[in-house]
Order: sequence, then C-alpha cells, then structure tokens
Amino acid sequence: MNSRIKPVSRLSIVFILAVVISGSMLTYFSVNNISNLKELTEKKILEEQRGLSVRYLDAIKNNIENLANKFSDELNTHGLLIDSLLKAVSRYDCIDQLFILNKDGTFIFPNFPRLQKNISEASFSDSFKTTFEAGEKAEFVENKLKTARQNYLSSLQLSTEKADSAKAINALGRIYLKLNDFKNARACYQQIVFNYYSELSPDGFPYVYYAIQQLIKISNTATIDEMASMIESALGKMETGAISLNFITEKLLIQIGRWTNNNSFHQQGQLAHINKMIDKINLQLNFISEYETELPELLNIEATGRYLSVGNRYRAINAFSGGSGELILINTNFEKTVGFVVDREKLLAEILGTDIQSGFDFEYLSVLSPGNMNSTEYYLKYSSELLPFFPGLHIQIMVKDENLIKEFITRRSWVYGIASILILVAMLLGIILILRDISREKQIARLRSDFISNVTHELKTPLTSIHMFAESLLLGRVKSVSDKNEYLSIIINESARLKRMINNILEFSKMERVKPEYHFVESNISLILKTTIQEMAYWLEEEKFEVVTELDENISAKIAPEEIKQAFGNLLNNAIKYSTINKKIIIRLFKKANQISIEVEDQGIGIPEDQFDLIFNKFYRVDRKEGISGTGLGLTVIKGIVDAHNGEILVTSTVGKGSKFSILLNK
Repeated sequence: MNSRIKPVSRLSIVFILAVVISGSMLTYFSVNNISNLKELTEKKILEEQRGLSVRYLDAIKNNIENLANKFSDELNTHGLLIDSLLKAVSRYDCIDQLFILNKDGTFIFPNFPRLQKNISEASFSDSFKTTFEAGEKAEFVENKLKTARQNYLSSLQLSTEKADSAKAINALGRIYLKLNDFKNARACYQQIVFNYYSELSPDGFPYVYYAIQQLIKISNTATIDEMASMIESALGKMETGAISLNFITEKLLIQIGRWTNNNSFHQQGQLAHINKMIDKINLQLNFISEYETELPELLNIEATGRYLSVGNRYRAINAFSGGSGELILINTNFEKTVGFVVDREKLLAEILGTDIQSGFDFEYLSVLSPGNMNSTEYYLKYSSELLPFFPGLHIQIMVKDENLIKEFITRRSWVYGIASILILVAMLLGIILILRDISREKQIARLRSDFISNVTHELKTPLTSIHMFAESLLLGRVKSVSDKNEYLSIIINESARLKRMINNILEFSKMERVKPEYHFVESNISLILKTTIQEMAYWLEEEKFEVVTELDENISAKIAPEEIKQAFGNLLNNAIKYSTINKKIIIRLFKKANQISIEVEDQGIGIPEDQFDLIFNKFYRVDRKEGISGTGLGLTVIKGIVDAHNGEILVTSTVGKGSKFSILLNK
C-alpha cells in the first residue's frame, strides 16, 4: 500500500511547487501590468498600426504581382491573343485598360491608326475602276441614279478584293437611299456591318461607320430589333479592335446612344448591353487621348531601367497623364509591347475591403491621402507612404473608436485579476487530475500485468498438451491406431484452441492500432454456428456438456463470416469456461422483428449486475475466486465485431445461476 502512495505523493508535491511558483510569478506580472496598462496599450496600438501598414504594402505588392502572373497563359512568343486578354482583363475591376503597342510606340490595341489613304485602292482592277467611275459620273454629274446603280452592280461583279466589294456595296447603298429603296439599302449596309466591317474607304475611314449612320437614319419600328443586333455586332468589333477607332468615333457613339435611348427593344437587357459597350469604347478613346504622348516616353524610361519588376517579366511604371497617378504594367519581352493600366483607387479599395485587419486587438480606420496630413481628431495615428508603387500617396491609420482603448484597459484589468483566481483553481484541479491520472495508470499497469500472466497461463495449457501428445507419438509410446488418432485429434483441437486465443489477441491489437477492415458477404448464419459448434465438439464432450441448439435454418445476412464465427466462438468458449457444476449450454438463432438474434445461455457462475458494462472493457475480468483463467479480451473483441456490424450485444445474468449473451444483427 505504501509503495503505491509514495509515487503519488512525490509527484503531487512536485506539481504543487511548480504551479505555486509559476502562479506567483504570473500574479506579480499581472499586478505590474495593470499599473502600466495604459502605456503598454498605446505602445501595442502603434505596433499594430505599423504592422497593418506593412500588410497594406505587402497586399499591394502581392495584388500587382498576381495581376501580372494571371496573364501568363494569354501571352506567347508568337504573338498576342487579344480576345483572351480582353476576357482576362474583364475579370478585374482595378484594370482600366489593356493596350498593345508596336516597338515604335504606335497603338495596335486600342486600334487607333492615323488617318491615311486606303492602300487597298492600288489593287483595284482597271475594269473595276472604269465601271465604278462611270457610276460616280452618272450619280453625281448626270444625276442618272438608275444608270449609276447598274454601273455599281457591274463594278461589284468585277471586284476581286474585299476592298473593291466594300466600295461598290457602299455606293449601292447610297444609290438605293436616293431611290428611296430602303429595303435594298438596308441589305447593302447590313452586308458591310457583318462582312466588310474592317474595310476602309480611300479616306481611311471604315465603311461600317457610314453604314451605321445610314441604318440609323432609315430605321423604323419594324426593324428596331434587327438594327439593334447590327449595332451590337459593330460595337463588339470596335471594342475588340476588329473595327478601328478614329477621330469621328466619338460622334458616331453619340449618334448610336441617342438612337438606342429613343427606342424600346424586345430583348431584355439589350439597351444596357449597348450602353455598356459604348462606355468601354469611350474609355479606349479617353485612354488614347491621355496616353498617346506619354506611353512612348514611358517605354524609354523602362529602357533606362527606372522601373520596378513585379513578376512574369512585367515592369511597373507610374504614369500621371490620367490625372490620378495610375500604375502601368508593361511587358516588352515579346514582339509587341503589352500593358495594363491599373487604377490605384480601385486596387486600394479592393485591399481595404479585405479582412486585412484580422488578428489585431483593435479595429482601425484606414484613409488614403495625397500627403502626410496631420489631424488633431485622433491622438494615436500612424502614417506611411505607399512606396514604391504609389509615391506621394499616404495611408493614415487611426483607431476607429478611441473609447475602445479605455474599455480594453478595463477589460484587461479584469482579465489579469480573474487570471490570478483561475491559477488557484487550476492548482487544485491539477492536483485532482494528476492523482486521478496516476491512479488510472496504475490500474492499467495492473491490468496489463494480469493480462500477461493470464495469457501466459492460457497459452501454456494447450502448448503443454500439444507438446506432451506430440512427444508420445514421436517416441513411439503409442502403438494402436485408435490411440494415435486420439492423440492427433487432441493435438489438432488444442491447436485450434491456441489459434482462437491468438486470433483474439491479434483482433484486439488491430482494434487498438487502426479500425479493422471487414469483408461483408451474404452468409448463412446457421451454417456458421453449426461449424463453430462442431469445431469445439471436443471440449464440449471432454467437459461433458449438454448442448441444446434451437437454430432456425437458412437465416442469412450480409456479414463478415470469419469475424462472426470468432465472436460466437468466444461466447461459446466463455460458456464452457465459466460453467463449473451445471454443464448445460443453450444456443439459439432466430429472427426477431427486423433483427437476427444469436443467443448463448449457460448455467454457470453468473456475473454481478453492477459489472455488466465493465466486462466489455479491455483486460477486465470479473473478480471471482473460482481460479478460472483468461485474458480479459474475449468480450472486448466480440463487442468490437458487433459494433462493426452496427449490431448490439446484450447480457442478462444472475450470480450462481448462469448468463445469457445475445448478439443482435440487422437483417
């Protein structure tokens, strides 16, 4: 008894001393912190503000690098996929404009070429020119509109290039308008919109501009939807660069906007879609107007190395033509230069909208300002310049509600006071817990010791029998064939008994390490029980047991047959082991409601009612004085197997009269 108390007492003393010393130190620091809490809180706020400013700078850098890296799939060494780039840009609100430049700084996208004579005119054939000029003479000089129409139709038939066809179709549309043949005029201009949208007139203007203007003039309520579809098609091509922009594009967009706003469309959202495309094209025109001069200069700046590398071979350059200090990302590593204009206000708004303040004790108000502005409204304020991406722009960080500082100090004072009390409670609780844990460890150690002793005894009995009968056979002491067969039968049965004990230990080991895997198959349970009874017939006969079986035939279920056989075998083995005087075992198998019931009933020593739940614990054995050996694992293994089948094991018992174990399985 003393040997069991001494270790507990020593550990308790060590634990109490450790807790008392650490608790005293914590109490001292708590009192000291309460007296200096205001100063410490202000220092903490400034540290959090600095940390928050660093987070903003890191977030800006990461967002810009992510933007650059997002476009790696849209760029390749053979050129630029404009459609793919435009789709990618549309996913980010902070990108205002995509642009693509030649090495000389001229725009490829937005498509805004300088006005020049249409070079395609040189490809006109002599017959086309002659016929077309005859049409122009008949139209403008002689005022013979039908003759002009015929000449233009002839020139269309003589055209060999798309530029020829576009020129002839445009002239035909004009003649049809003069002849008040609006149907054919509309058909001509529709061809230009859908088939010749990229062709330019000799003056350098797209024919589609003339077509749209004329279509608007001759539109009526019957053609509104058709007209809207043509305008959507033309605007979409202007937005993606398929139709070039020029100095009259803005006027054309105004004309289109007036027409759309003065009409009603059957398709829901069509007006909004058209206006959205007009806005995007106007943004391109504004971009050209603002950056046409500065972009070539920025490329020269980039060439001198005055830039910031941001990943994916992009360089970040600050530009001021837009009036708000946008950031431009440029990549010059391909045949064409590609870049994006990043709106700093939108980018910073996205960052401010994120959960960037997580982990701080206080909530802060962040304000962007063009300079390091002083404010008397907040006595705790931190300002930081957003270098290197946005020079001259500062972020001001203030505590959102200064009243929270007083509340924080008060709350911390309470926390430190309560913490001291909790330390005392923890000491008492710790003592209780450590005593309980030590007691539990000793109990487990005792059970393990008993388990080893019982296993040794359990294994020794069959091994002794196997060794004795095998030695007798080996030395030739047994002469008759019947005796030899009997000896061999004993060896086999003792080996089977040994195997069952080892299987129990192995099954328990699997349950302790990992969840065992069971292979469920449709099986005849009655046949499994009969086979198990037959395998244990030797011990039943040896111990002179009366076995009564009440088995319903052909009861099948989806089970793990070997494991169910092992569970039933353990129950039968326990019935044999714990029946000392009345040696009768009743085995039943029947269906009960939606369950299958397997019962093993004996007339043995019985189990006290207060130990029904304990007998399924590992290593636990009922404390009886009959000298019956065992490992304390049989029922543990049975319960594990039954649980794996989503079943239930029940026990009823009376001390001195026997026990009945029931395994209930779902059908």
